Amino acid sequence: MLHTPSPSPHAADTALQVTFITREAPPAPRATAPEDVTPVARPPATASEHPRPPTPPTVAATSPPPPASERMAATLYSRTGSARLADATAVNPFAEPDASPPGTENARELARAKKVLERPNPIDYKPTAFDKDWTTDGTLGDVAMQGIGRGMKKINKAIFGPDIQAAKARPPPDVRFNPALHERQQDLGSEATGDAYKAAPIAFEKAPGHDGEASRRIRDALAELQSQTAACEPARMQPLLATVRTHLGELEQVERAYAKGADPVMAEQLLPRQADSAYDLARRALWYAREKTADCRR
Repeated sequence: MLHTPSPSPHAADTALQVTFITREAPPAPRATAPEDVTPVARPPATASEHPRPPTPPTVAATSPPPPASERMAATLYSRTGSARLADATAVNPFAEPDASPPGTENARELARAKKVLERPNPIDYKPTAFDKDWTTDGTLGDVAMQGIGRGMKKINKAIFGPDIQAAKARPPPDVRFNPALHERQQDLGSEATGDAYKAAPIAFEKAPGHDGEASRRIRDALAELQSQTAACEPARMQPLLATVRTHLGELEQVERAYAKGADPVMAEQLLPRQADSAYDLARRALWYAREKTADCRR
């Protein structure tokens, strides 16, 4: 049984051979020590201390590198968002200049020079297209006036169009006045109302002038009437003469306004009408007084 048979000549071709190959482990990465850390000297080991086995190196956890855009941004800009400049840079090329070269216009400098003597408005309000639709913050009277003004603008625009011309007074036409042809006689003066002199049947005349000529004529006619009615009772004459003096005073007031320099608009539109009316009514009052004192005049 201890006899070992000899291998056959074909056994080497069919036998399975197994070979073990030793594989080396990859080297572990070392942790990078910071440059500013100074190594601490360790005291020499004494005889009583036993040598400790070497500590295996610690593998530092590494994070994936940032994208290329972030690396570029970190290179160009600082954490505050400003451009990163070299340490030796003395002038910031991105800062606004304090002044412009001579001969050039700068909008900032023009605005700064304009506001030197102007006080800033504490309420910086700029009108908008909707201002016409807002309601005022004032009282109820202000709101009512705002509504009336808007309504009048709409009415004027609807009647006169967008181009509104200023109103200008026109003088009354030169029409002779005849009380007998008046349509409504009750509109004229009467004895019951004490103004019957207004219906005197005499023609209308304008004031001969505004330099005192019209009042002078009325004063002469009044003095002549007083001399003719000296025999009449004073109680009878006083109301008649008082009416003449009232209109004479109105005429003199207009002449004084012209003499002292009246407003141009009033001198053109209002005062001439007042002078003509006062002169005409004074003449009618004189005519009425002569008619009422015909029985006692000399």
